[in-house]
Amino acid sequence: MTMYCIKNYNVNFSIVNKNAVFLSDHLGGFNENYFSPELYEGVEVAKYYNLKQIYTEYVFNDLIKNQYPEIEFLYNQSLVGGNTWEGMVDYNIHPTIHYKNFVCSFNGTAHVSRRLLVSILKKFGYFDPEYCSKNFSYTPDILDGHVLDYTNTQSNIYRKFFISDDSEEFFQKIHSFGHVQYDHKRNIYSLELKLTESFLHIVSETMATSCYPFVTEKFLYSVVTRGLFLAYAPPGWHAHLEKYFGFKRYTKLFDYQFDSVQNPVERLVELMCMISKYSKLSCHDWHDLYHVEQDAIEYNYNHYFSGDYLKYLTAYGQ
Repeated sequence: MTMYCIKNYNVNFSIVNKNAVFLSDHLGGFNENYFSPELYEGVEVAKYYNLKQIYTEYVFNDLIKNQYPEIEFLYNQSLVGGNTWEGMVDYNIHPTIHYKNFVCSFNGTAHVSRRLLVSILKKFGYFDPEYCSKNFSYTPDILDGHVLDYTNTQSNIYRKFFISDDSEEFFQKIHSFGHVQYDHKRNIYSLELKLTESFLHIVSETMATSCYPFVTEKFLYSVVTRGLFLAYAPPGWHAHLEKYFGFKRYTKLFDYQFDSVQNPVERLVELMCMISKYSKLSCHDWHDLYHVEQDAIEYNYNHYFSGDYLKYLTAYGQ
């Protein structure tokens, strides 16, 4: 695959064939009008080369497709994401589920949404360094600015969910498991006990501040260890994962109303408040609740290892 660039365009792209261009990664996310400057630039690139198809790592709905009727949008994670989605296909024996902890969450790069997530986990008392990572530092002023950016006049209310008197020490400290970015074959072994000993994995998805779902491989850590997961992700992410990829939600346990909240700060607060009712239960209670979702857990496990999720994607270009 040959790489090209055009002056004045910042989008990363490659020419796939005589009719198609591939735009990699998250495209900088989408605003509330489902517009992405990088996608717009990608369309301009396609027009420049007289190409009619654009492959991305997104499955787009009509709200985005209709903005560019001259382009056929196709999804093909094997172009770039295949190595990550397939990174755990040989991992099929995990430790026994044995709960000791409420939440695990793994946070690599210092995106705004990850700063928000680790901050609220700490404020709620759910951030245990044995089970949660935070590979970046920041200041209370930076975090306060993020909250203000998304809540404006209500920031004084919402900052109560993220900042406390001892926040500065936590914000400045690194909590790392020493994982290797993108090396899922290796990382699953360093994370398997953290996953199987935790009632819930909160997936720190890429760019949760975006307004359109972007699905990466991160949730698969829970799938292959037969665990429960929820994602702090763009709005509609869980419904999107079920509709287009075929992975089931855990609707017997979790209320997914938070998934439809557009504002990223409000969505995160709703997520945390929803799960908080489980936080004070005993490990025995967590095991009982786990079995309530056993069918969906097994379905997702088999759905991944069988490769059936790829069949869902054939209608979108896979």
